Amino acid sequence: MNYYEDMVIIDSNLDDTAVEETIQKIKDVIIKQGGEVIKAEVWGRRKLAYELNKHQKGNYVLLVFKAPASTIAELENQSRVLDSIIKFMVVKLIKKKQIEAATAVPQKATVKEIAVETKAEETTEAVPQPEEKENVQ
Repeated sequence: MNYYEDMVIIDSNLDDTAVEETIQKIKDVIIKQGGEVIKAEVWGRRKLAYELNKHQKGNYVLLVFKAPASTIAELENQSRVLDSIIKFMVVKLIKKKQIEAATAVPQKATVKEIAVETKAEETTEAVPQPEEKENVQ
């Protein structure tokens, strides 16, 4: 089985339940074909770079999954049939670093950690460097 990423743009006019139903339909196709969904990230509503099918905004969803190669054809067919999907793209992850990065769970930094890092950067920038004086004899 190979690792894949599927970036899907869903119609922004749909409510949250319809978006979740569309995501579930995509997951069902992957699972029925013998695959496994590793991660599903909903990036939310964003402005499109250019207009697609008279849409200026879309709900972005990133799915990372492991599945046999035959799954991709069925997934693409279902994505074309669903009216709620504006655009989609499936990419095969080849390199080990790509797979590790895609399957890793991002860690959220706390406000305190960010404040400490920012303060440490400010103090290192604010500390003047001592000037070296040459001894002239």
